[in-house]
Amino acid sequence: MAVVIGAAGAASCSRSAPETTASEHPRAAAPKAESEPSGTPTAPPATELPRHAVADDERPSLSPGNTMSAGYTGKDFLARLAKDWKLKLDKPVDQEMPDGKKRTYIHGRGGSGMMVSAGFADHEDMSSLVCRISMNQSDALGLLAACTKLDVAGIDHGKASSWLEQAKKETDSLYKKKVAETKNKKEYVVSGVFASGPVVMVLHRAYDTYSLRILGDAAA
Repeated sequence: MAVVIGAAGAASCSRSAPETTASEHPRAAAPKAESEPSGTPTAPPATELPRHAVADDERPSLSPGNTMSAGYTGKDFLARLAKDWKLKLDKPVDQEMPDGKKRTYIHGRGGSGMMVSAGFADHEDMSSLVCRISMNQSDALGLLAACTKLDVAGIDHGKASSWLEQAKKETDSLYKKKVAETKNKKEYVVSGVFASGPVVMVLHRAYDTYSLRILGDAAA
């Protein structure tokens, strides 16, 4: 909520914005933090979030990720993810958001367009994680599944794994339906939202790219 979130960084979703600056459509440029919407969106209660895939114009507004857990930096997890998937992590960078506040991001990229971006709302504790990969990769689901195993306390990893498989099926199905209707291969669809412990997860598909966004306390 794009790892973005024009880029592959901050995670936020906005009903009115299409990609990057609070948008979600991936770009080929080097990962950078996605701008947050101007103003502070009000996140709907978890019970009101969609449970199944929706078209881009129906996606819910989610607040930018908050701290996932006090003291959780996620940096050991990022180091393991980078080692397992041969990702090169950049040094932390501070980026100013439209509201004037700064967030710290750690971006990384690997072969064949794999990108990750971790955001830190208070410059120290992790608040968001975005993982992006081409659906044409032989193990596209593998990287996304690895990201759902984020080791912050409270996440039900078994349910997260099952949700991801279902979310992929639903987004793929809706994507094909939209393309058949519009004849536009650059359709954009979003999965239902999965809430577990201190995070919410949502999967985006734009053309041939998947982006998984994990936001801290975004729907609380």
